[in-house]
This record gives sequence, C-alpha cells and structure tokens, in this order.
Amino acid sequence: MNDSKPATKSIAMIVAAAENGVIGVNGDLPWRLSSDLKRFKKLTMGHHIIMGRKTFDSIGRLLPGRKTVVVTRQKEFEFEGAVVVHSIEEAIEVCQHDDSPFVTGGAEIYRLAMPLVNEIQLTRVHTEIVGDTLLPEIDWNQWELVESQRHPADDKNEVEYSFEVYRRR
Repeated sequence: MNDSKPATKSIAMIVAAAENGVIGVNGDLPWRLSSDLKRFKKLTMGHHIIMGRKTFDSIGRLLPGRKTVVVTRQKEFEFEGAVVVHSIEEAIEVCQHDDSPFVTGGAEIYRLAMPLVNEIQLTRVHTEIVGDTLLPEIDWNQWELVESQRHPADDKNEVEYSFEVYRRR
C-alpha cells in the first residue's frame, strides 16, 4: 500500500490550457469561453476547490457552493470563509471527507499536486496564445484519455475547444 495516497477517492485537476500550454496572462484567463466556466461550476459544485493564493486573489471572492482551500506561504494570510493552509499535503488533508476535491490552479499548485492527482479535467483551447503562466509539464504517458468532446467557437466561446478527461494509468 502506498502511504502517500490521500484518503479521498479521487483528486482531480481542472484546467484550461492553450495548445502551447498557456493557462494565464496577467493573472487572468487569456480567452473567453462561457462553456468552460459553466463546466467548471458544474463539476466543482459541492466540492472543495484547492488553489494558490495568487489564483484566489485573481478570483477575488469565494465561489458559491464550494469550499475554498487556499494554499499560501504567507503565514498571516486570512480570508473569512476560506480554509487557509500552507502546503498541498495540508490542503488534501482538509479535503479528506470530500470524495472528489478539485485542484484549480495556478501553475505552482498544479505542479505540487500532480503526484497526488488521479484525474485531469482539461479544457484544451485549440489556439496558441501569448501568456505568462504555463501549465506545468505533464508526462502524458501516465494518463489515459477516457473522454473527449470537441466544440466549435461561437458567440459565447471565442475559440474552438475540447473537454477532455484523463485518468491516471
């Protein structure tokens, strides 16, 4: 038995990334995809969402219907209604009674959580874009694509995208 595995049944990473790995620019998403935001809400509703302080700051508020866990090195950081922790392991521990917490970013939190994650909910944005935040490198040989749905751009989604679900092999 691997003692490093968490008590939760599933830990999912949820992320939108361009073809060139860009996930953010200037603390924001570099595209407008209404369907991605709706999917994020649907999947994470009722669960813990684990994020870094910079990601939390970029959102600027608690998201309704979810328990927000903020990972930060800042010992004095507090936000009423959020659970503040100082390591990814502590964040996972806080979520131990949630059967499917979600790691929601940013790049450093994704990197730290990757060894613990067993599912990736990826919105693959079919474009290359200039940005300052990249998805950490993922060894895709460790992952199996179990679902993929491609969607065209439209009036509420400025670029073509796919919803993809990967499970750890």
